[in-house]
Amino acid sequence: MLTLTKEAGATAVPAHPVLVIDVLAQRLAARGVKRFFGVPGGDCSLDLISACAKVGIEFILARTESAAGMMASVTGEITGAPGVIMVTRGPGLAHAMNGVAYAALDRAPLLVLADGYDAPRMDAVAHQRYDQHAMIAPLAKGSCNLAGRDPGRDIDALLDLASADPPGPVYIEMRGGEIRREAEAVSEPAPRAVRKAAPVQLSDKARELLSAAQRPIIIAGLQASDAAASAALRKLMKAWNCPVLETYKSLGTVSADEPMAVGCYTAGAADAVLLQQADLVLLYGLDAIEFPAHKWLYNGPIIEFTSHDFPRNIVKPEVTMTGPLAAFADAVAGVVRGTEWKAEVLAAARAELKQRARADKGDGPITPQALVDAVIAAAPAHARIALDAGAHMLPVLHAWHATEPRQSLISRGLATMAFALPAAIGSALAQPERPVIAFTGDGGLMMCAGELGTAVQYGCKLVVVVFNDESLTLIEVKQRQRKFERDGLDFSPANFAKVAEGFGCLGLRVERPEELAPAMQRAFAHDGPVLIDTVVNPHAYTAQLAALRG
Repeated sequence: MLTLTKEAGATAVPAHPVLVIDVLAQRLAARGVKRFFGVPGGDCSLDLISACAKVGIEFILARTESAAGMMASVTGEITGAPGVIMVTRGPGLAHAMNGVAYAALDRAPLLVLADGYDAPRMDAVAHQRYDQHAMIAPLAKGSCNLAGRDPGRDIDALLDLASADPPGPVYIEMRGGEIRREAEAVSEPAPRAVRKAAPVQLSDKARELLSAAQRPIIIAGLQASDAAASAALRKLMKAWNCPVLETYKSLGTVSADEPMAVGCYTAGAADAVLLQQADLVLLYGLDAIEFPAHKWLYNGPIIEFTSHDFPRNIVKPEVTMTGPLAAFADAVAGVVRGTEWKAEVLAAARAELKQRARADKGDGPITPQALVDAVIAAAPAHARIALDAGAHMLPVLHAWHATEPRQSLISRGLATMAFALPAAIGSALAQPERPVIAFTGDGGLMMCAGELGTAVQYGCKLVVVVFNDESLTLIEVKQRQRKFERDGLDFSPANFAKVAEGFGCLGLRVERPEELAPAMQRAFAHDGPVLIDTVVNPHAYTAQLAALRG
């Protein structure tokens, strides 16, 4: 480790020559980074792999840069340490942009490291050259180079920015002349500050609305997944006798074991079960990326607590307060009393929401809901799930029994396909003791099937559940709703169990209902990556979407 000639925290001239690339690796280790992800090129990537190995940081070779970005981002969400992705210049960074966009829109701390050209060659070389800063700038919160006198201080400032509310991606373009030089001075890493939520004062208007509410509802958003915010919300829910709806990103913020945890917030017709009875809605950490893309369906008063400010184009709350969510929850608990909500009313609302979300009204041997039910029946209680975008996510989310934050991983802000498998790999590496299940459609898996090889290579224990219906089903439903002819949405048949076997996974093919339970038992008993390729009939989705969204 680096030895300084001054006390900790001061800028000092290194006692021994230290390369800038080593300073970068040491700074990442000081933040708790255990591994980083990517597809290397032949320039600075190799320096970084070597430097990180010296400080105990493992490099995970992904099959695609996009998937590497998802793995790194999810690692940041789960561990709290910044996720790190490393790619080469040109096509490497370009292919990583979907992962970078996930970090930006789904609020994950991510450091993006890409090769660049040294200044003397920058204008002379056209090969793989474009303005990488200009491409990443709309998504990145900030960037720095490694040319400064004290690179450690610059790196620390950038990592602080990545983790600050709202978390997101930051960028360093690595150039050989900068990273291979000796650092002129390196300050000791500053101790990471522990954020403590100081008491807050509610506004008079907030107190007035809270005191008058007899039938309030809390909608918890992704910001509430923070451990302190979740714990404070659970206390408030019980003290206030107030039902909670959770967004897809915040599932598990309040435990599904609690009767006041009503279910998922759909921003659609299903929410009318409770919202029509409410006289106040409290938005608790609902992020800008989670608001519906249509008219807000509730017309009563709204109080909003958020960890960071953002433009409000959908909803205009009567009161908005920005700061630590846990402190707001504690302040509300000191103001409110019990509500008029009856246990039987909340139980009925919870049951109706679950019933609306069931995708079991179609014909065919295996409905999507039958597959979901079979997985849940066999899965360990503490398992984590990761979901791709698509029609299949709805029966999973509404049926999954989440009891803690981040027990469900989903791309909601970006809503990208090809997320579930990379996210499950990131989870399995970060917390190998926790089983993880990736729910994906056939379209999503085809975009990242190579990552099955990554799961095998690094010994990930995970189960990939494929809803194989040979179609982009959610888009097909919308095509039908708009009365277009069915065209352009169907895939040729594929046997993903055989594909998985080719990568070294255990591949299981399920075509009949009686095969579901044995396949699940075998999958969860297996010590390694498993793929269950299930042929499903997608006709149930149409009725389900109508029931949930109207």
